[in-house]
Amino acid sequence: MWEEKDSGPVGYNEEMFEGEAPSNELPAAPQAGRPAVNDAGALLQRQLAPGERLLWQGRPLKLHGPRGGFQKMFAVVFLGFACFWEVGALQALSAGPLGLVFPLFGIPFILVGLKMLFPGLGAARRLRETAYGITDRRAIAVSLGRVTAWDLDAVTGVEKLYYPDGTGDLVLSNGQVEHYWHNGHSHTRGVTLTFAGLPDVDAAEAALRSR
Repeated sequence: MWEEKDSGPVGYNEEMFEGEAPSNELPAAPQAGRPAVNDAGALLQRQLAPGERLLWQGRPLKLHGPRGGFQKMFAVVFLGFACFWEVGALQALSAGPLGLVFPLFGIPFILVGLKMLFPGLGAARRLRETAYGITDRRAIAVSLGRVTAWDLDAVTGVEKLYYPDGTGDLVLSNGQVEHYWHNGHSHTRGVTLTFAGLPDVDAAEAALRSR
């Protein structure tokens, strides 16, 4: 099952959008077969093809920060630099209206640094609107209305990460890599699909391998 496969397309992403009802009317009930975006469990069920069996489903219990030492160090350095910039920028407030630009410019970087170091901050909505499923054909992740699905035949590697609180991550790979630009250099990293913060990561892996 985990043998290396062809590097062609292995899944899809589906963006779901729902319009807001006028303020003077009650929100319309979701139509049959069109669950609300925040109903992650219903969206997951909707992805099943005729005859496809759901072997396991679950939700994240907790989101964790960087695990590796390098990742933690990078998050700390990034946040520290953002805070250093903000302190310096605040000293420029006396320069007049133009001095307001620099502090405002630093705020997004501080928020990004905090999110990198503490992903659980403000994560209640993501936890509530995320669901994972493993069928006899695919691994499916639904998060904030976005659906990502991989054919199980395309999975070439499985990794489990355990945390002290008993939760864990199930990380699937397909042998493909993606390119990105950072600090003026081109880098590559493996393409992965992560079921994050599972209360029982072993059960998810068992379902994956029982197919």
